Amino acid sequence: MSISDENAAILSGIEADGGNLGSPRRVDFAHVFPERRAAAGFAKAATRDGFHVGIEEVDRENRRWDVIASKTMIPSAENITSVEERLGGMAQEHGGIPDGWGFERI
Repeated sequence: MSISDENAAILSGIEADGGNLGSPRRVDFAHVFPERRAAAGFAKAATRDGFHVGIEEVDRENRRWDVIASKTMIPSAENITSVEERLGGMAQEHGGIPDGWGFERI
């Protein structure tokens, strides 16, 4: 299953449960990094790309730094997949990996 197919299935489930996917909302894209400098480099690049970014150290043995990059959008499979792939590539350039996405239901 492709990332786009996976995202479409997740969104379809949300919509089937009564979620409204037609309105824009903040979508959070999580990424994890082994060290603060790598996380900060990714955060800087994502900020330049127009994302709101937060960095947090977490109590975990590996990949101790979480970075959430957020953007307001209509949560479609196409929009989410496009951003997920773009940020995933940026994270890899800084030694990190994607760790999922999410948003609040409205």
